[in-house]
Amino acid sequence: MSGSYLLELERWQVKNDGTDAENSTLGINRALNWAGKQGFTRFILPKGIYLIDETRPVEPQSYMALDLGGSTLRMRDNGLSSYAVVSFRRNQQFARLTNGRIEGDRFTHDYSSGGTHEFGVGVQLQYGGQQLSIDNLEIFNMTGDGLIAITSFGGIGGVGMPPLAGNLESGGINLIDGTLMNEADRIRTKVMLPIVDALKNSGFFGLYGDSYGGIGTEVTTDLYDVIFYKEDESLLTAKTDIHFFDEVPLPQDAAFAKVVLHQSIVPSASGCRLIVRTPQFPKHVSIEKCHIHDCRRLGITMAGAKYVSIRECDIHDISGTAPQGAIDIEDGYAINQYIYIDNNSIYANKNYNIIAVAGRHISVTNNRLQDGIFTINSGVNEAIVDNNYFNNTGPRLEGATLFSNNVLLNSRMRLLGAGNVLIDHCFFHNTPLNFNNTKAFVAQVAHCKFLFDDDFITATVNPGSPLIFSAEPQKLSDCQFEGGGTEAFTTVPVGAHDWLLNNVSFLHIRHMSNRITRLPAGTYNSCTFVDCGRLGEVANPTQTDYTFTGCHFEWGGYSLFYMGPQDKVSSFKVKGCQFQCDGTGQAFFLKGNWGRLEVTDNHFNYTTASNDTMIQLWSTLAADSVLLSRNTFIAVNSHPVVNAADSPSVPLIFEDNTLIHAEVKLNDLHEKRNNRFDGAYDPYNVLETEPSTGFFKVGQVIKNASPQPGEYFGWVCVTEGFATTISWQPLHQFVVNARVYANGNVYQCTKAGTTSSIAPSQKQGTVTDGTVTWEWLGAHAVFARFGSIEEK
Repeated sequence: MSGSYLLELERWQVKNDGTDAENSTLGINRALNWAGKQGFTRFILPKGIYLIDETRPVEPQSYMALDLGGSTLRMRDNGLSSYAVVSFRRNQQFARLTNGRIEGDRFTHDYSSGGTHEFGVGVQLQYGGQQLSIDNLEIFNMTGDGLIAITSFGGIGGVGMPPLAGNLESGGINLIDGTLMNEADRIRTKVMLPIVDALKNSGFFGLYGDSYGGIGTEVTTDLYDVIFYKEDESLLTAKTDIHFFDEVPLPQDAAFAKVVLHQSIVPSASGCRLIVRTPQFPKHVSIEKCHIHDCRRLGITMAGAKYVSIRECDIHDISGTAPQGAIDIEDGYAINQYIYIDNNSIYANKNYNIIAVAGRHISVTNNRLQDGIFTINSGVNEAIVDNNYFNNTGPRLEGATLFSNNVLLNSRMRLLGAGNVLIDHCFFHNTPLNFNNTKAFVAQVAHCKFLFDDDFITATVNPGSPLIFSAEPQKLSDCQFEGGGTEAFTTVPVGAHDWLLNNVSFLHIRHMSNRITRLPAGTYNSCTFVDCGRLGEVANPTQTDYTFTGCHFEWGGYSLFYMGPQDKVSSFKVKGCQFQCDGTGQAFFLKGNWGRLEVTDNHFNYTTASNDTMIQLWSTLAADSVLLSRNTFIAVNSHPVVNAADSPSVPLIFEDNTLIHAEVKLNDLHEKRNNRFDGAYDPYNVLETEPSTGFFKVGQVIKNASPQPGEYFGWVCVTEGFATTISWQPLHQFVVNARVYANGNVYQCTKAGTTSSIAPSQKQGTVTDGTVTWEWLGAHAVFARFGSIEEK
C-alpha cells in the first residue's frame, strides 16, 4: 500500500486540543507504527495542538513522511533536565518530518531541581538514522536545542578487544602477503585485533578519539592502514590511507586485523588515545526551511553526524544557557563531516551564530549572519565559508578554512592559531583585520578591500586599530585598505618579522592626530602608500629586515618614513620605488640604530618648493653602512636631497645619482662619485685650484675647471686624507674651524688663540697648542698634478 493516512483521533485516543499528553503521545506513536506496517508513505495530523508526554517522544517511522498538517506539538510542562518532542532514535531511514510547529515549555518549565536543564530538545536525531528530512517547521521555546543530531560512542569494551595504547611497535606490514616488515616511517599493532561480534553486527569499525575527540599528544598522523586476515591468519585484504573517525567496512570472512599508523614514533601508553569503535550516527540529513527561535541553548547542534544539509532556515533569539548560539558543530568531533550550511538567516543570538569546534568538510555558503561570534576552531579541517553576509559579527578562523567572496560590515576578523586560512575576494566595511597566528605563513589574505569611514571613527565602542599584525609572519596580496579610525591604523607587536606584502594599497589612512603607522619587518613588493601619514618601524632585539621593492609613495605636509629604532634594524632596503611629495616633509627622517641602509634605483619627485631635505640622516643616527645609489631626485628649487653633514661617523656612499634642481649636504668623510647635478657630472670634483677642503681617497681625481695650455688637466689624490692648503705657523692667530696641516696631519681649531713655537704631531683627540685647541681630523691628503696640456 502507498498513499496518505489522516490520523483518526478517536480510534487512537488522541486529543488535538492541547490535553491528555500520555494518551495522545501513545496514540500517535501506535498509529505511526500501524501506518508504517500498512505501507502508508505519508501520515497526516488533523490541525490542532497536541500535548506531548515528556517521557515519551513522538517517533516517526522509516519510509514515511510525518506531516503535522499545520499542527503544534507542544511539550507538556515538566521539570526534567532532558526530553525530546520528536525523536529519530531507532535507526529510521527515509523518514520525513514536515509542516507544523514544535513548541517547548521553556517559560513554564520547572527548573527547581538544579542544573542547567539544557537538554530539552525539539527534534532529536540519534544514532544510526539515514536519509532523514526535517523541513517547514517552526521549533521554539525549548529548554535546550531546537534540533540535535548526536552520535553514540560505540566502544568495544569487555569483549576481548586489545587497546591500541601500549600495543604499538615500530614497523609496517607487507600489503602483498600480510607479513611484518621493517619500515622506519610506520608503526603497527603488536597483536591481532579480533573481529568480534560487536564489529560484525555493525558491519564496520574505525579508529576514533576519546569522548572529547582527542587522539593523543604523541599521535602525529591522521592516516592509517588496516590489514585483514582470515581465520588461519593468512592475508585477506587491506585498506590503506584511512583517516581517523572514518568507517572501515568489514570484508566478508575477516577474522582478525592489524593496524599500521603512518608515523615513525611509537607513542607511549599515555600519549595514545585512539580507540577501536563502532559509533552510530545520523547520515544524509536535510534540515530545510525551518524557523528555529527562542530556545535556551542552541538552534541546531551537530554532535556527530555526516552529510547534513541545513538550508533556508531562520534561526534567531537563542539565549538562556551556554553556549547560546544558532548552529554548533562540536561533540562527536571529527565524526562531524560534510556539513552544508546554506542560505540561512541567522541573527539576534546571544553569543554565537555558528560554532564549528571540530569536523571535516564543513561548508558555510550564502548565509546572512548578524550579531554574535562566528568561529572555525582548530579542530576543523577543510572548511569553506563563501558568499556570506556578516553584520556586527566576530569571525574567528583557526582551523583550515577557505574564506571567500564574503561581505563583512561592522565586524572584526580574527585569524588565530596554526591552521591554514585563505581569505580571498572579500569586502570588509568598518571591519578590522586581526592576525594572531602562532605559526608562520599559515594565513593569506588576497584580493580583498577594506574600507573604513566616519561611522568607524564615531563608533560607540572603540574598535581599535584597523589592521593588527601578529609576530609570526603571514602574507597579504592584492588588497586595498582605505580610511582609518580613532587609533593608529596598525598595531605591530615587538618580534614581528618576515611579513610578505605584495601589491597592497594603503590609501588615505593618515591618522587625524598624526599617529605613526607602524609597519612590521618584512618584504613589501609593488605596494602603494598614498596619504598614509608617518610610517614607522618596529625593531626586534634580534633580527629586523625591511625591503621595499617597486612601491609607490605619495604624501605632503609631514615626514613620510619617521624612524628611530632603539634596537638595531639589521637591514633597510628601498629599491625601484616612486616617491612623490606634493608639499613639505622629508621622505626619510632617520635616527636611531641601523645596520645596512640601502636606497637604490628610486625616483623622488617634489612638485612644490620646499626646504625640507628628502633624506635626513639625523646626527644621532648610527649605521653600519649607508648606500644611496642610482636614484633620481627632482625638485623645483635648490632642494637638499641628502643631509648627513652631522653624521661623519656613518659610512655613506652617494653614487650614480641624478639630481635636478637639487643639492646634497654630506660630511667630508662621506664618499660621493659619478653623480649628475643638472646635467653636470660630479661638479664638486671640478675646481679652479688644488682641493683645499674635503676628504679624499687615493686615486680620486679632481678636474681643473679652467684648463689652459701649459697647465694640467687636474689633480689626483696620492695620499688619503683631509685636504687643506693652510700650513701650521708658529706664534700665529687662528680662528675657530680653521684647518691646518702639520707633520702629515690635519687639525681643526676648536678654540681660537695663538699657537706655540712647536707644531702639533698628535694623531688622536685634541691637543693644546699655545692658547689654541686643535682637534685631530686625520692624515693630510696629498695631490699630484696630472695630464700636462701642451702649448699650441
